[in-house]
Amino acid sequence: MARRIEHRSTSEWPASRVYEALVDVDYLKHRLNEIGGTKTELVEHVVTGDDVRFQIRQGVRAESLPPIARTVVGGDLMIDRSESWRCAEEGHYTGEIAAEIAGAPCSITGSMWLRDLAEPADDAVSEFVVDGSVRVNVPFVGGKLEEFVCDQIQQLLASEERFTSDWLARHS
Repeated sequence: MARRIEHRSTSEWPASRVYEALVDVDYLKHRLNEIGGTKTELVEHVVTGDDVRFQIRQGVRAESLPPIARTVVGGDLMIDRSESWRCAEEGHYTGEIAAEIAGAPCSITGSMWLRDLAEPADDAVSEFVVDGSVRVNVPFVGGKLEEFVCDQIQQLLASEERFTSDWLARHS
């Protein structure tokens, strides 16, 4: 049974500025360097018209994992994450995300939305939403591993949100 991921954040920046950052090669490389873990890499970045697709790779050292995860994986983790983005309309962007952990029976999938708020409030003018799921196909311990992965994803998304806000402040 999969675990659901729900992440919602707001920004003081319009959706168009946040989107420009989220798909920018320099932004992605700097984000990986600051947040990424070990052996980080921007594997692919493709722009086709209004569509942007990229793949990043991030490593996690085995000693950073809980014992139950180390038992299943047997060493360091290598995570391949792909995102595809499209401008749905002015001030509204949609995306898909997928991640796999090499050598682990785990899949992460989801949809993303970035949009200008119709009624800005509390200095927030745009909203970013991730709605996804984590599935770990391991008998008996899959649920515990799904919970761990979901917690890690929430922490990662919060770190990326802070990085994006700082990036936009520095590059505006």
